Amino acid sequence: MTRRPPAEDDDGGLDSLLDTMTNVVGILVLVLIVTQMSVAEVVTRVTSESTIDEEQVEELQKKLIAKKQEAFELNRILVDPLDIDADAQQAELQKSKELLERRKKNLAQRKQQMNEFAIKIESDREIAKKNAAEIANTKEQREKMKALLTTSLERKAELEAILDKTPRRQAPPDIQVSIPNPRPAPPGAKQATFVCVNNLVYPVNAEFFRKRAEIKAKAIIQRLGLDRDPAAGIDPEKFTPLYEKLKDQDDFFDVEYYVQSNTWPRIRLIPREGRGANESVLATPRSKFRREVLSQLDISKYYGRFYVLPDSFDVYVAARRLFSDQGVLAGWEPQNADWVYTSHIDGGIRLGPPPPPPKNPPDPNAPKPKPASVID
Repeated sequence: MTRRPPAEDDDGGLDSLLDTMTNVVGILVLVLIVTQMSVAEVVTRVTSESTIDEEQVEELQKKLIAKKQEAFELNRILVDPLDIDADAQQAELQKSKELLERRKKNLAQRKQQMNEFAIKIESDREIAKKNAAEIANTKEQREKMKALLTTSLERKAELEAILDKTPRRQAPPDIQVSIPNPRPAPPGAKQATFVCVNNLVYPVNAEFFRKRAEIKAKAIIQRLGLDRDPAAGIDPEKFTPLYEKLKDQDDFFDVEYYVQSNTWPRIRLIPREGRGANESVLATPRSKFRREVLSQLDISKYYGRFYVLPDSFDVYVAARRLFSDQGVLAGWEPQNADWVYTSHIDGGIRLGPPPPPPKNPPDPNAPKPKPASVID
């Protein structure tokens, strides 16, 4: 049986299927022919025998029925090649291919899931090991904390026993605190400045240092002839190195000289270590600080102004209490921990060329600003 030549390359699979089915049909026809010949041979052999046994007849009938049944089954499953629907077969083949692809895809997904499960299992094992180690550490820490708690309770019992034996002390007297009342200083009153740092009180003689700095600055200008050209002004490159070499001090401060913004000569007051007054000194009426500093303040001419750093609030409170007892007005201004007292110098000394006149000069008839509230 020869194969039919394919009509198109796209129908090669269908032609192969038809050829295969044709071969199967041919084989089934041969089987049917052989079966029919066997049946005919049996009938001939039965009729040719002269003596027929009833049992043999019954046996032959059973075989005949079986052969007919086989022939019926073969006829039932045989398909005429002309009845085959090529489009249906091709569609069925396409469905089979799609089903195969889906099964391959499902298989790949299952493999991926199995790999993910394997990774998850390995990760869970690592986590379990880590948790086991943490549990072991927790047990160890719990034992340590238990021992520490036992020791702490014993120590607490010892301290309570000591406390029971310690005589009770009287509470210190209440601190009187006045309610703040911010207001300007009395007319004509001068400011006495104090710096509270390192829990010590330092009196500031700023006017004395400003005057000395002015004299030294003018001496530099005259010695170098820096004021000969008013249009060019004082040369800061010549003035600054000599000015910043200057030094000064009193019993409470070291003075540093510096130039701000390459224009303004200024001074910086650095507290000398241990030279201020602590709370004990303030509480002693015959202390040198009270005799030489506080007793010199005329309450009718001066008011106190305290610059307080964060580490010196206690000594400031003690100083304010002393001022209140003596009837001296005062106020305070809190500062940062790195704050340092600085001041300008007198004499109108300005480095560099003079500034241009202001475009909008101040109105001489404008009301004067209100004085600052320096008393509280």
